[in-house]
Amino acid sequence: MALPTDYRWISVGKIKIQNRNNAPAAAPQHELSDLISRLDAVQDGPGGKRGYQKDTRLMWCSPVVESDEYYGLLVQAGDRDVADTAWIDFDTEETRNSGKKDTEGAHYCAHVLIKIEPDALGRHLLLSEKVPGINFTSLKAHFNWILNGAPPKTFKVENEDKSYRGKSEIDGFQSRTLQQAMTSGTILDLQLVGHEAQEQGQDEADLIRETSRQVKLDVRRQVDADGARRLVHLGLDRLRGWEDVEDDSKELLVRLKSHEGQVKTVEVPVGEGDLEDDTKEALENAFMLNEKVAGFETPLTQNYSEIRQDMFEKLIQKAVELEVT
Repeated sequence: MALPTDYRWISVGKIKIQNRNNAPAAAPQHELSDLISRLDAVQDGPGGKRGYQKDTRLMWCSPVVESDEYYGLLVQAGDRDVADTAWIDFDTEETRNSGKKDTEGAHYCAHVLIKIEPDALGRHLLLSEKVPGINFTSLKAHFNWILNGAPPKTFKVENEDKSYRGKSEIDGFQSRTLQQAMTSGTILDLQLVGHEAQEQGQDEADLIRETSRQVKLDVRRQVDADGARRLVHLGLDRLRGWEDVEDDSKELLVRLKSHEGQVKTVEVPVGEGDLEDDTKEALENAFMLNEKVAGFETPLTQNYSEIRQDMFEKLIQKAVELEVT
């Protein structure tokens, strides 16, 4: 998956740190600070790197920073099973492979922002930069692995110390499936978007090198479960029919309006598998609010050596906007 250099999609959710189910009933709860302190303690050592999927994947978190109101994490992931990258020279039109070794893999980084202060339910606002291999599922698995490796807490039960550990739970900004979100509010429209690179500029000054192909399908009504399925199926089917647009630039956006009047745009994964299966999977996925950050003076890259202050600031700005809407 090729990542754009001028913007990123951001997944928005809530994270809660709590005790595992086998913890003593009256034991004090684990908190977000327990996770952060453990991430900080192991970030530069082998205890902070998790191999999984038969050691073809690797995830770690470094660095970990803190501001007055937020924690900032740079979550990093490696994928050994990716294919070698092919590059085409736009001047000569010659193609070459980058020469990936058997021991090498793709390296991706994602900025993750977590608000220090919890809401009334003990959940913390979480914003995560969307890149391959780093999503709410993989973050939850990594955080639980980190918490499982931390020294356990103890609590006396009948004068005997009982040890217990913590776990993380991450939900979309609204804890529902996409189908539930589509059937409980008003669907305003489906937006099909694809980006087409141009060999020559599209204006007299030869400045515009990319154009967007967009189709908006107006719905403006509430639908039942079958209607939600048919709409997502239709959108995915039409996008797959755009043969003149690169697959990794295709986007299906569903614009929803809640009963409270809030309008949110949800990005649906396009997928490359069976159309019926991908439609079903999309509807069963947790409804996660997706936001977009753009306007970077320095181009974004696939991986970062340190937390980028400009990305950190944009995530904070987005977090503030979300909490006042």
